[in-house]
Amino acid sequence: MHAIAVLGPVCTVLSVSLVWPQVIKVYRAGTVAGLSSNGTLHGLAACTLWTMYGAARGVGPLIVSNGAIGVALLLIAAAQIHHRTFGVGRLLAVAACIVAVGGGALALSTVLAGWLAIVVGVTSILPQTFHVSRVTDLSGVSLPMYGLVMLTGTLWSVYGVMIGDYLIVITNVIIFPCALFVATKAWRFQYATAPLAVEIV
Repeated sequence: MHAIAVLGPVCTVLSVSLVWPQVIKVYRAGTVAGLSSNGTLHGLAACTLWTMYGAARGVGPLIVSNGAIGVALLLIAAAQIHHRTFGVGRLLAVAACIVAVGGGALALSTVLAGWLAIVVGVTSILPQTFHVSRVTDLSGVSLPMYGLVMLTGTLWSVYGVMIGDYLIVITNVIIFPCALFVATKAWRFQYATAPLAVEIV
C-alpha cells in the first residue's frame, strides 16, 4: 500500500514534466526538425479532453497536469507556426473542433468523455512515430523527453498492475514501443551527424 501511495504521485509528476525537455530543445536549438505538426495537435487535443473531463469530475490533479502539458504543447505549436510547419488557422480549427466534440461528449456522459480522452491520449504518439519513420532530419527531437516517456510509461504500467487497473497498463504498453522507436532513430541521427555533441535537452 505504501508503494502505491508513493508511485501514484511520482507518475503524475513525471507526466507533467515529460514534455518540457522538448520545449527547451525547440527554443534552445531554434529548430522543429523532426517534429510532427499532427503529433502536436493530437497531443493538444488529448490534454484538452482530459482537462475538460477533469473539470467535469472536479479532479484537480487531472486539470493541473493536463493544463501544464497543454501549455508546453502550445509553446511547441507556437514554434512550429513560427517555422511555418502549420498555420494559426489550423490550430484554431482543431481547438474549436475538439472543444465542440468534448463538450458534446460531456453533455451525453462523463464516462463517454473519459473514453474519448483515453482513445485520443493513447494514440497521440502515433503521428510523431509515423513522422519519424519517414523523415531524416531529427535534430529538433528531444532524447530526454522520450527517455522520460519510456520511464513514465513503465512506472504507470507497474502502478496499473499494483492497483489492478489494466487499462492503464494497456495504454502504456502501446506508448512505450513508439517512444523507444522515436528515441532510437533520433539518437542515431543526432550522434551520427554530430558524434562529439552531448544531448542535454
